[in-house]
Amino acid sequence: MKRNDATQVYDIPVYNKIFPFLLKRRSDSLVFHSFEMDVTNTLEYIRKYNAKKPEFRMRFFYVFCAALLRTFVDRPELNRFIAGKRYWQRNELSMNFVVKEKMTDEAPETSNPLYFKEDMVLYDMAKILDDYINRSKEDSTNNSTDSLISLIMHVPTWLIALFVKILGGLDARGNLPKAIRDADGLHTSMFVSNLGSIGIEGPSPLHHLYEWGTTSLFITLGALERRREFDDEGKVKSCKNVVRIGFTVDERITSGFYFIKSIKHFQSILENPEVLETPPEKIFRPITKKEYKKNLKLQKSHS
Repeated sequence: MKRNDATQVYDIPVYNKIFPFLLKRRSDSLVFHSFEMDVTNTLEYIRKYNAKKPEFRMRFFYVFCAALLRTFVDRPELNRFIAGKRYWQRNELSMNFVVKEKMTDEAPETSNPLYFKEDMVLYDMAKILDDYINRSKEDSTNNSTDSLISLIMHVPTWLIALFVKILGGLDARGNLPKAIRDADGLHTSMFVSNLGSIGIEGPSPLHHLYEWGTTSLFITLGALERRREFDDEGKVKSCKNVVRIGFTVDERITSGFYFIKSIKHFQSILENPEVLETPPEKIFRPITKKEYKKNLKLQKSHS
């Protein structure tokens, strides 16, 4: 079986191979994790970066997204999904998030997938994000998701149900056209929600995953908060900037151990964004079925 958006993964631990049969839906497999991070060093890095008067201003959200993207490159099992009871490694590194034109109830929202090359550095990734956000705020009608839904909703409901069923069948077989995947926005490596940008304070809400599409991770970002610590005399002893982050993951795509190590890796990158100025040391490529069988034979011969 082949897909036009991913490569089948064969070297899966034996125990994990049964998961798609026991846990048939993403809603059966949700794992939630939230944590708080000290991002004082990150903000200082951004301050120094912007002091050089670059082409565009670096923002915390850009560094946050870049750290996520680099984590997916360094920890490639995060960029997997389950379809047709099989494990798939996505061929693309992608991200989706919503851009609101203005902070009003009536203001339109834009949501389109963004694609990145695995060897990109911080500037490259931030430039794509900055261009997209500015373009979306200037022209909020450029929303492929809304355009597709508006087109569909002009037909009778029974035809909509049939159309969605056909698309779901094509998706399950890996034959859904890229134009459709781009239009619905739920076939990306991750979906990110910057809740801090709309004024949500406190713990970052954890979001569910969608059954439609192939997105296996949903990440929420809370508001930046400046926190002061005082000594016994009431004087400020130290100040730090913290942010709350929430992850929702389809637990079938990788082990809990791998996921926790990936979270720590992400934290290390976000705390030390200088590492994003150089390309990753290694780009992962999944082994083929032929290579997998060859490795199995070698293991049996050595046992």
